[in-house]
Amino acid sequence: MVVFKRIMAMVAIAAVTFGLSACERKITRVEYAQQPLSCFECHSDQNTFLVAAQGQWEYSKHASGSTLHENDGSCKGCHTNEGFVARATGTTIPDVVVDPTAIHCFTCHAPHSEGNFGLRWTAVATLENGASYDLNAGNLCVACHHARRNVDTYITASTSLSSRWGPHYSPQGDMLIGSNGYEYSGFNYESTQHRGATTLNGGGACIECHKKTSGLDGAEGRYFVGGHSFNMAYDPGSGEIQNTFACENCHGEIDDFSDVGPGYSVQDSVDVLVADLSARLAATRLWTGSAPKSVTTTADSAGAVWNLLVAREDRSHGVHNAKYIMGLLRSSIMFLNGTLPQPTRLVRSRD
Repeated sequence: MVVFKRIMAMVAIAAVTFGLSACERKITRVEYAQQPLSCFECHSDQNTFLVAAQGQWEYSKHASGSTLHENDGSCKGCHTNEGFVARATGTTIPDVVVDPTAIHCFTCHAPHSEGNFGLRWTAVATLENGASYDLNAGNLCVACHHARRNVDTYITASTSLSSRWGPHYSPQGDMLIGSNGYEYSGFNYESTQHRGATTLNGGGACIECHKKTSGLDGAEGRYFVGGHSFNMAYDPGSGEIQNTFACENCHGEIDDFSDVGPGYSVQDSVDVLVADLSARLAATRLWTGSAPKSVTTTADSAGAVWNLLVAREDRSHGVHNAKYIMGLLRSSIMFLNGTLPQPTRLVRSRD
């Protein structure tokens, strides 16, 4: 009888162990200063904003994860969720992020460890050349969306160009702040008011426009543009949808982004300057039509290529900072034409 009881006890223990190991969900206790007793103390069946945010995100470039192969070196800190979270939390990033995941909700937010939807990244936006500006919530965006190189040190007296040369593919922060372009002496560079206007009274800079929910009815307004898609324009297959609703507070009601401008279209004007500079650089054999040629040239000539790249890769067609982008393009064209009084590199003092 004693042996039988021992056997039955062992069977019971084994059954419990098997049952626990077969459970696919792991329950983790999360400590808060004031811990919710259930999910519904934070969420109710009416909290559809989370569902909407998920739907919007699915149409974003973040969701595609098309650059997850950039999971080593300095790339992983922006191109993978794991790398960015490590940067934001100050933890060690592995040499290579194995099985990286795309930028998603918990890349930017940590609600289950912080107990709120605050942003992981709050450090003031600082460019590679040292220029900085507090963009409030937009500091999170500029943590990745800025040129990876300091123009003051990257372009030297003699520069070897290549198809990989330049400011990287996301200099939006540089353009919004109005810095880190290649500036020639003898030319006066200005900036538009977008930087200040979008941070007024605690505004979030980038998200003041990119996260603005469209006034369109139906799925177009909730998913394709605005919100957590961050798209200003999107074509679902039935024609491009532009989130012009985001511009109305400052520019009034418009039907197309080309309507924004002081008596002329900013985007059309920048496109004309980009085409002009591209043709001139191709004529001087510095540009293939889509990328720099593999040649060695002077700093001022390389600076014109740099300015073309930042204008192209900014992808706002001048909207982020029309005056600054136009200034960079015009001064580059003037240099190539020989019409600048002193085509010499100018290093500006920083605020």
